[in-house]
Amino acid sequence: MSALRQPLARAALRAVAAGGLALAVVVAVAAPAPVPSAVGPARVVTAEVKGVITSGTTEYLVAALARAKAEGAAAVVVTLDTPGGALDATREVVQAMLASEVPIVVWVGPAGARAGSAGVFLTLAAHVAAMHPTSNIGAAHPVTGSGRDVAEEAGKEMARKVENDTAAFARSIAAARGRNADWAEKAVRESVSVTADEAVKLRVVDLVAPDLDAVLAGADGRKVATAAGERTLAVRGAARIPFEPTVRQRLLMFLADPNVMAILMLVGLLGIAVEFYHPGAILPGVVGGFCLFLAFLAMRVIPVNVGAVLLVLVGVGLMIAEGYVPSHGVAVVGGAALVVLGTLFFIDTSPQGDWFDPSALRVSPWVVWPTPAAIAGLIGFMAWKIARGRRMPLQLGAPALVGEVGEALTEVGPAGGEVFVHGEYWHARSAAAIPRGARVRVSAIIGLTLTVVAEDRAAG
Repeated sequence: MSALRQPLARAALRAVAAGGLALAVVVAVAAPAPVPSAVGPARVVTAEVKGVITSGTTEYLVAALARAKAEGAAAVVVTLDTPGGALDATREVVQAMLASEVPIVVWVGPAGARAGSAGVFLTLAAHVAAMHPTSNIGAAHPVTGSGRDVAEEAGKEMARKVENDTAAFARSIAAARGRNADWAEKAVRESVSVTADEAVKLRVVDLVAPDLDAVLAGADGRKVATAAGERTLAVRGAARIPFEPTVRQRLLMFLADPNVMAILMLVGLLGIAVEFYHPGAILPGVVGGFCLFLAFLAMRVIPVNVGAVLLVLVGVGLMIAEGYVPSHGVAVVGGAALVVLGTLFFIDTSPQGDWFDPSALRVSPWVVWPTPAAIAGLIGFMAWKIARGRRMPLQLGAPALVGEVGEALTEVGPAGGEVFVHGEYWHARSAAAIPRGARVRVSAIIGLTLTVVAEDRAAG
């Protein structure tokens, strides 16, 4: 019996072990996979804003915020250096920043950078604001595109409305981020500007940092209120993901320079003028049309005075007309004057599109004067060459034979004869008999018959 029990006991143990193994496998398969823990440092999306704030800047920053949210980044870090920008574009950026679920850190840098005018609003709207020790912030008083006060061009009532609206805008942003609302209002009403250290003392920004590493270290551990709730920043030593603008955004930022737009407009018109003077050249017309297309695209980015554009068009039209209706240079000079006037007033100065900084959008004197002068010189030279060519005798075709000298191949008289002129054989007639081999000069052409005279008689 004992011998029989031992094999039975071993079989039972094997069955229990096999059942336990099968149960373990079933549990392992049925149990949910463990969520992998985050490995490595946090990640932040970095963006750079340098230059005038326009609709291209708005698209770029909004896209950066969306990218950070989609990838679960710890924060968006914006390096800012701007003289100002458009009020509507600034409002759009600020609205996106206030509604962001991802913390935003703005650093006014690098060395010598400024958050001027519109840059003040972007800095105030950040969850954490930092500045380079040598940077400055302020001077957000609204002005028109020509750099003049709104009151000078639109009256005191309009100036008061614009100023009050902008001041309230600044105060609301500062209050939402717990910053100095009184200073924000002074930046608008009194155009005050402060250094980085002064900005920290006035609670305009949170810290002074010489580089992005110091910015991230200073922002680490801070509690911020985002649209998704309160979050604690953990960004010390975070991995940076640079966010580059798209080709469209780069183009919009490039075209936001009024000097670029003015040059594109003038070069485009020059190309069209060359095509008028030399039909079929193709290349000047294609290049001119492309430049005009870019110039018209730029007019959707920055405000343009329609009257100034018409002045430029009329001016170039007058210069082109010089080649067809010679006016002894009057049309060229008048056209050049209109082009210069149009370039001077290229930017719309109406208060509807207020710009914070007068230096942000202004056509440089190096564009206003030399470029139209050079284009007027080129068009004037081409007009002169065309007018001069119209006065010269024709060099091609049958009319070009009048005055040409040839040789009588046979005796030529009233009954006719044969002559060799301009490399060709012609039937010819002459009032007086001309012997064979004599030199003849063409005096007229009737149909395909030349009227000739003896060369010595023509010379006499």
